Amino acid sequence: MVSTRRAKPRTDLGKLYFDQTAFASSVHATVGCLACHPGSEKLPHPAILPDPSCESCHATQADLHLRGVHAEKWAEGNREVPRCWTCHGGHDVLPPTEPRSRTYPLNVLTVCTSCHEKHGPSADVGQTGRQLIDAYLGSAHGKAVRRSGLIVAATCPDCHRAHDILPSQDPNSSVYRRRVPETCGRCHAGIQETYQSSVHGLALARGDGGGVVCTDCHTAHSITRASIPSSSIDIVAECGECHDAPRPGARKTSFYKTYRQSYHGQATGLGYTRAARCSDCHGAHDIRPVSDPNSRLHPDRRIEVCRECHQGASEQFASFEPHADYRDGRRYPLLHAVWLYFVIVMSGAFGFFGLHSLLWFIRSVIERLKHGPHPRFSANPHAIVRFSRADRINHFFVIVSFFGLTLTGLPLLYSDRDWARGLAEMLGGGNVAGVLHRIFAVMLICNFVAHIVTLSRRRRRHESWKDWLFGPNTMLPRWKDVTDCLGMFRWFFRGGAKPAFDRWTYWEKFDYMAELFGSVIIGGSGLLLWFPIFFSAILPGWAFNVAMIIHGYEALLALGFIFTIHFFNAHLRLEKFPVDDVIFTGSLPEDEFKHERGVEYARLVETGQLDSLRVSPAPAWQRKAAVAVGLLAMAIGMTLVVLIILGSFDVL
Repeated sequence: MVSTRRAKPRTDLGKLYFDQTAFASSVHATVGCLACHPGSEKLPHPAILPDPSCESCHATQADLHLRGVHAEKWAEGNREVPRCWTCHGGHDVLPPTEPRSRTYPLNVLTVCTSCHEKHGPSADVGQTGRQLIDAYLGSAHGKAVRRSGLIVAATCPDCHRAHDILPSQDPNSSVYRRRVPETCGRCHAGIQETYQSSVHGLALARGDGGGVVCTDCHTAHSITRASIPSSSIDIVAECGECHDAPRPGARKTSFYKTYRQSYHGQATGLGYTRAARCSDCHGAHDIRPVSDPNSRLHPDRRIEVCRECHQGASEQFASFEPHADYRDGRRYPLLHAVWLYFVIVMSGAFGFFGLHSLLWFIRSVIERLKHGPHPRFSANPHAIVRFSRADRINHFFVIVSFFGLTLTGLPLLYSDRDWARGLAEMLGGGNVAGVLHRIFAVMLICNFVAHIVTLSRRRRRHESWKDWLFGPNTMLPRWKDVTDCLGMFRWFFRGGAKPAFDRWTYWEKFDYMAELFGSVIIGGSGLLLWFPIFFSAILPGWAFNVAMIIHGYEALLALGFIFTIHFFNAHLRLEKFPVDDVIFTGSLPEDEFKHERGVEYARLVETGQLDSLRVSPAPAWQRKAAVAVGLLAMAIGMTLVVLIILGSFDVL
């Protein structure tokens, strides 16, 4: 009896078919099916064919594969690891030189990333597969392959090898630390040869653990072109990872830290790519000990390196110490002495006048609680001229140049702080900030010269040399200033009446003399740093190290004093709060003048000069504008002081 039931249709017939066109053009076109699929000669074929026996023809590659991590994971039972056909294809295998081949340099990335993008972080690499892939695709190698189509650019098999891929911790791996230079050298042969004779290459050959390899500086997957600005900036940090330890014989400071404290390091910290970096002076792959005659920094060759940036530099210029540590008194006694001088001066100035301001504030609060608010004087019907138009113009340019120099100079001094880099970016970047700094410096110098000329003319018109230097209107200290200071401290502690002041108080004289001499010190040291080639013809190189300390610390002294002590004395004390507008309007109410400058007022009345100083009160808009400008200046200044303080404690 014949059964009428139909046979159950096969659902896997598709596996019996393949693209014969693709196979005909593959490297295996002349190879029979049974050569790759032994055991499949019997019919019907099993539903799942045995794995191809690639090793029967490709014994060398198969042996290499068995040594690699892919075979190891397969032996452990992981059936997701790639096999030969995963990378090379099945019936469409093509030679790696064929553009349609899976292993062609422009295609192999797709093959490798299709698996590795699924990987999580491994024990020896703290990044996921996706992170490593993204890093490579954004690297110089990845961009050369994807964007430029360069088949000579390094792809995964070039570094990790194709068949015997091993973890980076395996000594036999092509990316094992000691073998990295050899792997990179397969493409970068000239650089490898140079590297082998450098301090890093020799240290690696000795096996003492001090040898730096390619991936330490260039990283592994996120390699960037050395010529792009970001790479030029980043290389400093790369060097710092090893050279941030204290120097031999030094106390606490490393080469990296002393570089960061130098002008080169500060400018680089702001993204200024023209400033010298580690590799500009020491070399990149050809770093040698300074004692080596072939070293770029050997005494006989150092000036050549300096002249690469500073054309025309004299031999004296090369005696500049790029890594000088002013805190190291044993190695740099002169720099240490200059630094100690500023520590003492700044401690004395801020200590004395800081206490002076604090006691003044406390006494003012006590007096207000006892007697009520300080009287507010009206300018009606007369005001007294205190500052001439020339004085006010001079002070205006002092304000503009001082704030300009502060805002453009602080980012350089604190280039390792985020707020400083942000401020530099607001000004247009480190390059623009440097140009603006020099413009404001010229303004400061011109204003200083104009002020000296004004003083000279004023002396010739009104006073003898003796009266000008030692008379009641002098800005030089007098014995009365000493008694006034003692009287103020007496008032701080005991209350009562304040001393009767003359035209200038002792704190105003200190402000003025500090500004006058500070301009000379800051301006002079700034000119040395601005024109090093010119001054190196007459000064030794270490003079620029001294100038760096003087310029930076004198600027901090001026900034800190103006934005704290001066602001309190002039505006923030309760008698004047919120702003003393006399320097903006040039005059103040006569009653206020009599109250604050009793000695001068009595002298002017006695000599009959008071009437010549009486003027109409300043218009209301001028006083309001003065208050607005004063409040803005104090807000900016005190904000910068807070940022400096927080930055000093690593808060910002």
